[in-house]
Amino acid sequence: MLVIGYSDFSADMNKYLETAAVSGLKILPRKKEKKLSARQRKFAQAIERASGIIPLNVDLDSAKTEAILKV
Repeated sequence: MLVIGYSDFSADMNKYLETAAVSGLKILPRKKEKKLSARQRKFAQAIERASGIIPLNVDLDSAKTEAILKV
């Protein structure tokens, strides 16, 4: 028997339906999302706004050392 999560099943239903014909299939229920408090929502929005400010290809350690040496 194959046990999968709801999100995996909904992502590629045809694949799992073919598998279910051969062996058993058990789909785990979708997890309930926890509601965020107003403070948590505000924090999450701040993080989303700040993401992308620092490019991914920057070496932070070398940038720190360069900044220290300039002073």
